[in-house]
Amino acid sequence: MRSSILFLAFLSATAFGADPAPLFDGKTLDGWDFDPAMWRVEDGVITGGSTTEKIKKNDFISTKKSYQNFELKLKIKVSGDPKTGMLNSGIQIRSIRDGSAMSGYQVDCGAGWFGKIYDEHRRNKVIWAPTPEQQAALDKAIDVFGWNEYVIRAEGPRIQTWINGVHCIDYTETDPNIALDGHIAPQVHSGGVCLVQVKDVTIEELPATPGAPTWESIGGLEGMKAKLPPKPQANAAAPKRDISYNNVQGTALTAQEQLKKFHLPEGYEIELVVQESEGLGKFVSVYFDQRGRMWTQTALEYPVDSNENPAAAEAVYAGKGKDKVLVYPRESLNGKIPEGGLTNATVFADGLAIPLGILPWGNGDTCYVQHGHDLKLYKDTNGDGKADTFDVILTGFGVQDSHLFPHQFTRAPGGWIWMAQGLFNNSKVHKPGSDVVVDWPKCSMARMRPDGSEFEVISTGPNNIWGLVITGEGETFIQEANDYGYPVMPFHEYAYYPGGMEALKKSYQPDFPPQAEFRMGGTGLSGLALIESSPVASQLAFKIDPVAAQPDYIMAVANPIISKIQTLAMHRDGAYWKLAQLPDLITCDDPFFRPVALTNGP
Repeated sequence: MRSSILFLAFLSATAFGADPAPLFDGKTLDGWDFDPAMWRVEDGVITGGSTTEKIKKNDFISTKKSYQNFELKLKIKVSGDPKTGMLNSGIQIRSIRDGSAMSGYQVDCGAGWFGKIYDEHRRNKVIWAPTPEQQAALDKAIDVFGWNEYVIRAEGPRIQTWINGVHCIDYTETDPNIALDGHIAPQVHSGGVCLVQVKDVTIEELPATPGAPTWESIGGLEGMKAKLPPKPQANAAAPKRDISYNNVQGTALTAQEQLKKFHLPEGYEIELVVQESEGLGKFVSVYFDQRGRMWTQTALEYPVDSNENPAAAEAVYAGKGKDKVLVYPRESLNGKIPEGGLTNATVFADGLAIPLGILPWGNGDTCYVQHGHDLKLYKDTNGDGKADTFDVILTGFGVQDSHLFPHQFTRAPGGWIWMAQGLFNNSKVHKPGSDVVVDWPKCSMARMRPDGSEFEVISTGPNNIWGLVITGEGETFIQEANDYGYPVMPFHEYAYYPGGMEALKKSYQPDFPPQAEFRMGGTGLSGLALIESSPVASQLAFKIDPVAAQPDYIMAVANPIISKIQTLAMHRDGAYWKLAQLPDLITCDDPFFRPVALTNGP
């Protein structure tokens, strides 16, 4: 009986692994491989990075011992100055040194990265991201710049992770050429002024998996590299950018059918306002006049490429085009919109070609319209709701690229009208008959008085401004379309915004810093709208500093590339703004949904 009891006790120890053992004694870095210029012990915790200097390259502190199956527990904190660049870390597991880098799984840690596994220095991609349900739970549990507790369990091909008790990773490796053993290594990521701290590190080793691939069995780094799929060969005929989002398959739904495919937060409704009909479509932007009427314009002639065929483009603008400026009346601003949307539009102006920018004016009887080289002011002089005359206010606008014509016409404080121009257009703007020409090259903001006088360029960059919002207090925010970290940013007159205008940057203009450490996920951000107060605000449950649960503004962002209306929390920090990405405002199961403009309406 005694031998049987001892035998059962031995089986228990083998089946459930050894007791958890500390990997850090709180005093020294014995048992770790590290660069002493980057890693040290401070206040009883493993500390990497700097409080004064930017991190120039990724760096790791790794265990000298290799582990296969285990349950790792630790607490990690990533802090620093977000204005200086990316603040990010992660915990490498089952990894191997490759010079100063580590090759293997990285369980991520950092704003926008919690709950993900990145295959570091190997497949170089995210191989696990949280589900929407997991992400929602994580958002409530994580402290972005504070301490977070990780439990990482690696057993056979399966990797699971809990962050502050939230089960957010459950990944199973299917590639037989990926090693299931290796070192453990916290990281400090290159980027901004960043400090990574790790404490309470324990590991419980679990029984090994018989026959599991190891770094030794696959031939180490060289063997791993030989077994990875080859990189795609360059193809001269292939496009230089990913345009797979253009390959939308299936049949376009009717407006009423698409309406059923939308998903919105609790407390929101979506209505069909206007739908395309014969001869009316490709709506570009939306404005409302003081009578609550909705103005929009069509772009049926789009696209016209003057770079490829200047004569053909000039003929389109000189002739009678198919496009129109439309006005949709409403019987009551407080009444519900009819089920089929607004109808009986008045054609305020026609014979146009891609009037990309419009701005209703006066008492709803005039409208600025960009058409070809000209900015025209159309007027209804007899009160029938239709323009019967126009004046050319300014001319000389470039027509090189028809989706970058002057646009985003906005009435601004101080008696100004603002407008934007895209990257591949160049204008020589002047009053009709005047020899005084203002050079307006490429992408930037400009302004004029309502009569076209005092035209001037008021920024250098950014690329393709499709979003412009002025708050009730007169603060102005703009958007850069290419998702370079400027989904929304304050607009300062005469500032330099990085992008396609670097060659025209003045020596006294500093670079405007990126506003977001994350990316929205599309290269065509195309609109902003300010959400003053809404149910979305209650969803901001992040326990983070600096973005608190009550942001100063919440901004909606149109992202046609991924078919979403996204939201950002904006928190004022002195002269700066700090952004946090919130849950999406609108998603749609129909890939044909491509939001191209946003505006606030009655």
